[in-house]
Amino acid sequence: MQKTLLSTLAIAILLGASGICSAQEKTTLVTVAFSGYDEIRADLDFLGKLGGNPGLAQGMEGLLTLMTQGKGLAGLDKSKPWGMVVQTDGQEFPVFGFIPVTDLKALMAVVEKFDIESEEVDDGVLKITKEGQNLYVKEKDGWALIAQSAEGLEDLPDDPVVLLAGLHKKYDIAVRASIKNIPQPIRQMLIEQMKVGTQIGMQQMPGEDDDDYAIRTGMTKKAIDQAVAMINELDELLLGLAVDRNSGTSYLDIDITAQSGTTLAERFAQIVPGKTNFAGFEMPGAAMTAIRVGTLSDADVAQAKSNIADVRTIALAGLKEEGLSDEELELATGLINDLLDVLDKSIESKKVDLGIVLTLDPGAINFAAGMALAETAKLEKVVKQLAQLAQQENPDVAKATKLDAETYQGIRFHVMSVTVPDTEEEVAKLLGETLTVVVGIGNDSAYLAAGSDPLKLLKEAIDKSESETGKTVPPARVVVTVTPIVKWVAETAGDDMVKQMPAMLVGLLKQLSGKDHITMTTKPIPNGASTRIEIEEGILKLIGQAGQMAGAMPPGGATSAPAEDNPF
Repeated sequence: MQKTLLSTLAIAILLGASGICSAQEKTTLVTVAFSGYDEIRADLDFLGKLGGNPGLAQGMEGLLTLMTQGKGLAGLDKSKPWGMVVQTDGQEFPVFGFIPVTDLKALMAVVEKFDIESEEVDDGVLKITKEGQNLYVKEKDGWALIAQSAEGLEDLPDDPVVLLAGLHKKYDIAVRASIKNIPQPIRQMLIEQMKVGTQIGMQQMPGEDDDDYAIRTGMTKKAIDQAVAMINELDELLLGLAVDRNSGTSYLDIDITAQSGTTLAERFAQIVPGKTNFAGFEMPGAAMTAIRVGTLSDADVAQAKSNIADVRTIALAGLKEEGLSDEELELATGLINDLLDVLDKSIESKKVDLGIVLTLDPGAINFAAGMALAETAKLEKVVKQLAQLAQQENPDVAKATKLDAETYQGIRFHVMSVTVPDTEEEVAKLLGETLTVVVGIGNDSAYLAAGSDPLKLLKEAIDKSESETGKTVPPARVVVTVTPIVKWVAETAGDDMVKQMPAMLVGLLKQLSGKDHITMTTKPIPNGASTRIEIEEGILKLIGQAGQMAGAMPPGGATSAPAEDNPF
């Protein structure tokens, strides 16, 4: 008995010690990194020169000097980064910060100008107070260490920069959040609060029958389950903003990673560069282009097929309430089933491949898209049936519609053209006098185009795609070109005040040397995906010049646009 008791006590002590160690071990929840004063000043100087305001950085320093009554940032080491971290031991959430200093007392003299009080409470430890909130600061080896308690200052490493994990070298400012390090009880509490909030909207509505209510609540439950899975499987989120003075660009990175071995990690693993049959939709000079390639994971397929099943249930249930005859109901049911069958089979193929292009010209907008699709014959059958129904109901549709209008590169085009009424002068000014919609059906692809002359654009994209078949592209890329957008606004805006600014910028656009793109690109990273939104030098310059022109514009607006060779 004594041996058993001693063994039990020993195990209890070990478990207790283990629990204490676990509780004391801290993990990082949030990291905020700031590259430092000198880096930000250099970026502002760069941006100011681009925008025709070379004194931007100097102006910032002048403002700081004014706000601090001539002291500036005395005592701050402007060459080093700043940082802050939020940690947890599962019970508490201490916050730590650090600022590089050359003289903490001099910096505190600046800070006190903002109604912040300070007093020394221990050897070298200052307590600073603002509106009843206390923080503790200590200078150590060129750093002002900041914590919520005097004891907490001892938890910071000798070199606090290691807490930033290099973020300050890559970004001007960055925030990294570790979702997996959120203590499980708190994570569960957040999930429960989300569920409770959702339950409020899940009450049966007046006039909502039991079937519709069951469908709606079922879809809501699926959405909640997906959100819960996401919360439990995420690893980290990162937002990082930077100015690259070498390339002349500014960019925002959005990184999302999943915990290893999770379903979410499996999904992210499918985000890789791939070969596309729609590369031709990436046209230089277009207002917007987009490309997407990839392979769906088993989880993606299951989720998409479940969503399609929900749509099918809702759509078919809705048909029964439309008062259709038996013949009409049978036809409509068949059309919906056929259309959703096409989507279902395409999802089963696990293949994602699509391209989009938008062009803007004076009085003309044209859009075209193409994508890989399964069972295209069934889709074409649906298109023809819908066209025939529309023709029966409206003779004007019959005149405007041409089924099997043309076959090009093995793709069958079905076209409908409508003349914009004379009464819609503003619409005609934007879109052109004729609005044409084209549906194209290939053996394993489908196309949609619309605009004043979309068939020309679509053929150009198809030809270009044919010459670049199998081209390797990123998992996703969207490119916006600002020049055609600004020109289109300048030439089509009806209000003089609206068109004034774009008209003034047209001349500047010619000087951008093609550096007028905003590009969003997604690429794979371990267990996740990284999306970068990049703004080229010309856009940064354009923003600066636009701000200057807006500030210089008289209250009544400019009476005329400046000459193109001297837009200012």
